[in-house]
Amino acid sequence: MSKRKELITDIIWLFIIGGLLGYAIEVLYYFIKNGVWINKQGLLYGPFKPIYGLGTMLITFVFKKIKSKNFFIIFILGTVLGSAYEYLLSVFQEYVLHTSTWNYSSFNYNLNGRIYLPYCFCWGIVSLIWIKLCYPPIKKIINKIPYTITLITGILIILDVLISGIAVYEYSNRQNNIKSNNTILKIIDKKYPDEIIEKKYPKLRVVKNK
Repeated sequence: MSKRKELITDIIWLFIIGGLLGYAIEVLYYFIKNGVWINKQGLLYGPFKPIYGLGTMLITFVFKKIKSKNFFIIFILGTVLGSAYEYLLSVFQEYVLHTSTWNYSSFNYNLNGRIYLPYCFCWGIVSLIWIKLCYPPIKKIINKIPYTITLITGILIILDVLISGIAVYEYSNRQNNIKSNNTILKIIDKKYPDEIIEKKYPKLRVVKNK
């Protein structure tokens, strides 16, 4: 497999695997904590959490470039990288999609409600587990997947991400009484009305325009 194909393969499957694991962990966490099953998916057509898919890609590619695999270095760097990534993603969601799916303002040791210190350390722990235990065997499996299957899967995931992003953006516009004149956006509005978005994303909150 060429380096370009290997890179594309890694990007697609790391996003999928990270998104699936993140979804499963959050659903299980909320069930243990609250005793109820809460849908934590981040895309309309798949049990994925894009924040963890992208985070898995970030952590993997960064540590692949670092020669030292010292436990302490992985933990500290994973904590810093994960925290910065979560903070920036929160800013992006608020100012681009005008929505929010997490806010830690009610907790001590938070930064602008976007990151929370105990969860920051979780990024470091997850980085250690992923790099030391999970990634090596998963990488071997990824390399055996036919490239055609990878491309088809990648296209489907990209479509899911695009549709989900536009649908959430339009939901935010509707809550802010902003009407779309674009034909494609009107189709999205009709296909994904408020009740569907609210059912898929029960924790989604709209940031009202000032």
